[in-house]
Amino acid sequence: MTKVFNPFDSIVLITKQFHQQKMAKSKNHTAHNQTKKAHRHGIKRVKTHKYSSLKNVDSKFRRNHRYALHGTAKALAARKAEEKA
Repeated sequence: MTKVFNPFDSIVLITKQFHQQKMAKSKNHTAHNQTKKAHRHGIKRVKTHKYSSLKNVDSKFRRNHRYALHGTAKALAARKAEEKA
C-alpha cells in the first residue's frame, strides 16, 4: 500500500525542527582568571595630585576654605615678623 501525500505532515516536521533548537544559556558570567590577570602586573593606586581641583565642590565649603587659607597666611606672616624682630 502506498502512502498518500499529506501536506500537514511537512508542516509538523518543520515545526518539530523549529522547536528542537539549542537550550538557553545557563551560565551567564564568570570571573575565572580575571583576578590573576589583574594582579600579574599589580593593581595600581590612582595617582593623586598635591592640589586637587575644587570644581564641583560645595560653595559654602569653598568660601570658608578661602577665608581659612587667608587667615593662615596672615598668621604665618605675623610669626615671621616676630622672629625677625
